[in-house]
Amino acid sequence: AEVYESYLQHGYNKLNAKRMTDFTVQWATPAHASITRSDILSAYKNRMITRDEASDLLADMGETYFHRDFMLKAVDYKKGLELTENKIKGIRNLYKRQVYDANKTIDELSKLDLPTQEVEDLMQQWYYEIKAEPPRLWTTAQTLSFIKAELITMDRGVTELKAIGYDNEHINVYMKSI
Repeated sequence: AEVYESYLQHGYNKLNAKRMTDFTVQWATPAHASITRSDILSAYKNRMITRDEASDLLADMGETYFHRDFMLKAVDYKKGLELTENKIKGIRNLYKRQVYDANKTIDELSKLDLPTQEVEDLMQQWYYEIKAEPPRLWTTAQTLSFIKAELITMDRGVTELKAIGYDNEHINVYMKSI
């Protein structure tokens, strides 16, 4: 009665106020108190129920075909967006870890049917993220063992020790110890 009166106060005639009241009550009160539209759509999104099952449950709640179809298409669309976002994150991680080079990364992003500008923007952003990371350096022990095993030259060893932060005095002591 309060909903009906509210619609009358807002300028609806009696017929339209009744229709709006019926609609509001139907929309606000699910047919099954133990399950909501959100529950059904969430179960469908998480593949716990099929599209047909979700549609049937929504129909049982009084949803028209148009509304059911729209809601399920929206869930499908959001699921697709989430999947694409997760693929982009995975590609980003592989690129940042240098598993993918720039060409492979662009190829993988292109497979997602992203606009060319989006691919270029992502590559530029990731390029700067990679460049902002400090270079990976060998430890002192690794550097000295590589020199001893003749995997790198003494000059390269000196360069590596300088990159780690050693001064010439310490470097000379290390070089004499080999």
